[in-house]
Amino acid sequence: MPGLSDVRAFHDDHPVVFDALLALALMPVVVFIPDSARAEPSSLSGAAAVVAVLTCAALAWRRRHPGAVLVATVVGAAAVILLDGGPSTISFVPFVALYSFAVAHGWLSTLVGFAASVVGVGTAVALATTPWPPDSRAFQHVSSFAVAAAVGMTVRARRAYVVAIEERAERAERTREQEAARRVAEERLRIARELHDVIAHRVAIVNVQASVARHLVLSDPPAALTAIEHVREAGKAILDELGEVLNVLRQHDDEVDPHTPAPGLDQLEHLVASFRAAGMSIRHSVSGSPRAIAGGADLVAYRVLQEALTNAHKHGTGTATMTICYEPTHVEIEVTNPVGDDETDHSGGTGFGLIGMRERVAAVGGQMAARHGADGRFEVSVRLPDRAGVHA
Repeated sequence: MPGLSDVRAFHDDHPVVFDALLALALMPVVVFIPDSARAEPSSLSGAAAVVAVLTCAALAWRRRHPGAVLVATVVGAAAVILLDGGPSTISFVPFVALYSFAVAHGWLSTLVGFAASVVGVGTAVALATTPWPPDSRAFQHVSSFAVAAAVGMTVRARRAYVVAIEERAERAERTREQEAARRVAEERLRIARELHDVIAHRVAIVNVQASVARHLVLSDPPAALTAIEHVREAGKAILDELGEVLNVLRQHDDEVDPHTPAPGLDQLEHLVASFRAAGMSIRHSVSGSPRAIAGGADLVAYRVLQEALTNAHKHGTGTATMTICYEPTHVEIEVTNPVGDDETDHSGGTGFGLIGMRERVAAVGGQMAARHGADGRFEVSVRLPDRAGVHA
C-alpha cells in the first residue's frame, strides 16, 4: 500500500501523469455520487454526465494552463448544475482548479479567480433552485472556495520561500568558491614571489661564480677554487632559505616562528656583504635616521633591495650604487648600475623580479620606477610610506 510520501514523490516526478490520474479519479465521483444536500439525491445522467466528464478532464492541464482550466471548470460546473437542476459534487472540480490557479498566480489574480468561481457556481445553484430569494445552498461554496484559494496562496508562498533559500545558498556557495579561488591565487602568487626573492639572487651568484671558475680553472687555479667556494656557500644558503620557506608552507595557519623574524632594513649590511662576497662591487650610502619602516614596508624595502642588487649583479657591468634616504614620512630607495651596451628595457616588467617588486611596493601604498637612465645606467627607484611617521 503506497504511503503519502510515495504519492508525493510520484506527484513531483510525474506531474502530468498525476494530473491525468486525478481527472480520471474524479469522473466517477462527480457522475455517480450525488450531492447530499439535495432533497432527492441521484447520479448524473445524459448531457449532465457528459459535461461533468469533460469538466473533470480539463484538470489534466491544470498546471500548464491554470487560468483556462479554472474558467473551463467553473463554466462546466455551472452547466452541470443547471442541467441537473441543483447542487452537485461537480463543484469539487473548480475547487481543485482554483487551488492550482492560486499556486500559479499572485494574490490579486487569486482574488479575482475566487470571486469568479463563487459567482459562477453560486449563480448556477440559485438559477437551478429559486432565483429569488436565492437558496442558501447558493452560498455554501464560498467557504470551500476560500479554503482552496488560501491553501493555494500558502503553497505558492512556501515554494517561493524555498526557492529564495536555495538561491541564497547557491549564491553563498558561489561566493565561497570564488573567495577560495581568489585566496588560492593570492597564495600562489605570494609563494612564487617569496621563492623568487629568497632564492633568485643566490642562484645568480652560483651562475656568475660558476662562470668565473670555468674561465680560471686552468689559468688561475687558486682564483677558481675561491669561485667554487662561493658557489658552495651560495648553494648552502639556497638550501637553508628554501627549507625555511617550505617550513612556513607546511604550517596550517599564517603563524610564523617568532624566533625567525622577517628580514628588514636592519639586515642591510648582511645583504650587501653577501653580494660583495660573490664578487659584486657596491657603493652605498644612507642618509637620515635609519629605522624600521612601519606597516609591512620594512620587509618590502629589504626585498626590493635584494631583487635590485640581484638584477645589477646579473646584468650590470660595473659598480652598483645604492642609496637609502630616511625622510620623516617616507623612505626613498634607489639602486643604479651600468649596463654597458645592453639596451634591454627592464622597466616594462617583463621579468618576474620586477613584477614582484612592483606588486610588493603597491601593496604597501608605495611607488616604484624602473628605467634606463641617459648615462647608460639602469635605475630602480622606490618610495615607501612610513605609517608611523605619517601618524606621528
